Amino acid sequence: MKKRRTVIVWALGLLFLMAAGPVSAADNDWRNLSPKEKDRVLRNYQRWEKLPSQDKEHLREEWNRWQRLPKDQRERLKQRYDEQRNSRDRRDRD
Repeated sequence: MKKRRTVIVWALGLLFLMAAGPVSAADNDWRNLSPKEKDRVLRNYQRWEKLPSQDKEHLREEWNRWQRLPKDQRERLKQRYDEQRNSRDRRDRD
């Protein structure tokens, strides 16, 4: 009985340690952000929190669809988006 409890405690401890790894990495990333970037992250989080659940679900589905695309197709779409954004920026400056 005591041996079983010890094994369970060790298993839970290892599980918590494994789960804490990504959290500490995210915390480290947060410390490296500039104040402007931190503000943007917080604003986006607040916007996410205010979204209705059906919109959140739709965004999750879109994200999953994006992740399933082949890497070369994602790169082409990113490049096209950047080109369009740059042309809009230039047009707006003129």
